[in-house]
Amino acid sequence: MRLLIVTWCLLTALPAMAETWVCRHDSPDREELTFMPKPDGTVVWRHQKLGSLDPLTVIVDTDSLLTMATQRLNILYSRFFHLDKFSGRMGETAFRASTLRRLAEKDPEFNWDMVTTVWQCESKAAESE
Repeated sequence: MRLLIVTWCLLTALPAMAETWVCRHDSPDREELTFMPKPDGTVVWRHQKLGSLDPLTVIVDTDSLLTMATQRLNILYSRFFHLDKFSGRMGETAFRASTLRRLAEKDPEFNWDMVTTVWQCESKAAESE
């Protein structure tokens, strides 16, 4: 029993580790993105040049998948990020008003490459604040 209590005390004394994902795109025009899920159901994220952006909300967070989205309605766009934790591939989908209109009108020339960007991400261990 004492060993169990000592072990528990040691584990709780260690700093909590948070999952951090650093994502890069093949295009040199795209800046690096960093995502760090928090216990409160939000994701802090940073753009390499723009810095910290409005926190995302977690939709799904399992051992294999992390799905995040913009929290508040934005007139310009809504963004969703779907990260496969095993492969590190992440799809970013931005729904702009014009995109939603084309989907509603069933535009036969609609190209998903216009709304989805594929990133390659790497998990980094980071101490939570």
